[in-house]
Order: sequence, then C-alpha cells, then structure tokens
Amino acid sequence: MEDSIKSTSINNRKIVIEIRYEPNPSVIDSRGSLVKKLVEAKLIPDAQWELGIGEIKLSDSLKANESRQLIYADLHRLTLISSKKDSNASFFHFAEKAFKIFKEVIPSYTIIRIGCRIQGTYQSKSNDYNQIVNNFKALFPSQFLLEDFNVKDLRFQLVYQNGQYHIGPVNKDDGFIKTEFPFDDASKGIGFAIDTDNYIIRSKEKETINDSVIKDVYVTSLSVEKSLFDKLNSL
Repeated sequence: MEDSIKSTSINNRKIVIEIRYEPNPSVIDSRGSLVKKLVEAKLIPDAQWELGIGEIKLSDSLKANESRQLIYADLHRLTLISSKKDSNASFFHFAEKAFKIFKEVIPSYTIIRIGCRIQGTYQSKSNDYNQIVNNFKALFPSQFLLEDFNVKDLRFQLVYQNGQYHIGPVNKDDGFIKTEFPFDDASKGIGFAIDTDNYIIRSKEKETINDSVIKDVYVTSLSVEKSLFDKLNSL
C-alpha cells in the first residue's frame, strides 16, 4: 500500500474509516474492557479517554481543535480518524489493529456499511489564488459561468455509485481549512482541496458485510484522491 501522493505535496490531510453495524447493546456493557484494551495497545500514544452513555472515545486530546487521532465507538458505529498526514499503510495499520481489538471485545456484530472519507488540501503549480480560480474556471463549461459576476471561489461536487467527491481552490484563510483542520500548526498554504467519501452498504436485510471489505473501500478512496490530485496538481 504505497503512498500515491508525495508528502511534500500534501498541506493537510484527514482520513476517516467508519464501520456501521446493527444496533449493538454489547457496546454499552463492554465499554470499560474496550477502552482498557485500546489504551494498552498504545495505538494512540498517551491517549486520553472518555466514557459516555453508550459510547467510548479515545484521542490524543479531548479538545476538538487539538485532536489529531480519534477512536470512537457507540451502539451503531466504530469510527477511526487521523489528521496526522499518515502514510497510507500506517493509517490502515492503525485502523486494522483498532478493529481487531473491537472484535475481541465485541465478538458478535453485523456490519451494514463501511465507509472511508479522505479530506485534504494540496499544493498546486501556481501559488496565486486568483490564478488557481481562473484555472478552475477554465475546466467548467462557459455557459455555466455568469460573465457579469467576478468569480471569487468555485466548488464542484460529483456523486457516483457508492461515493462522491468535492473539489475546489483553497485560499490561505479558507473556511474549509478552519473547519476541518482547526489546528494551530495546520498549513494555510494556497492550493486546492479534495473531499472524497466512498462506501459499501449491504444490499439485503439481515445480510452482513465481510470485514475484509474495509481494505477495498480504503483503497478505493485512495484511488479517487490520487486520480483527482493528478488532474488538479497542474493548476
């Protein structure tokens, strides 16, 4: 699982894997055991944790604007998040080990959906935001652009079977960075953004999705990210 995009081209990046299962009350009874095993595994160094009503949370910080790694589980889902600009392999190793521990503590579960979302900001050929916007404009059919209005920003969304993506230029004070990467050391670099979400959902009632599909969904999101990066990197 090689890194398909050079780390020097990535300004900010967040990867999310979410595994949804049928409502499982066992999570409530096993919260303590799950937290204990996850902490002992040191998947998140010096992890801080919280027990809620029917949920657990482990993170490198319980402050939302400081949290870079998160493991969250409740009655309906297990969510694994990292915005540490991990390598592709290291994030999957983190997710794989966390899910293995989840299965040890909660042996009975029925997966109904597996999703992977990748959000990031990336360097472009130009460092001039207005130039990047103009380059994006050139990709759009002219009949969709209003000539009487000065274009300040652009966003494009495409929904396809089992996924979607958003792309657009990013300025140094862009709201996307402030919302998705609210860290003091987040890169404010000018460039472009990619937000892709891909998933598989069970097709029949009472059917379960094999957990081996997690890697397939992850690889699909990586492929979409790489394909979009290759097309936008020259802007």
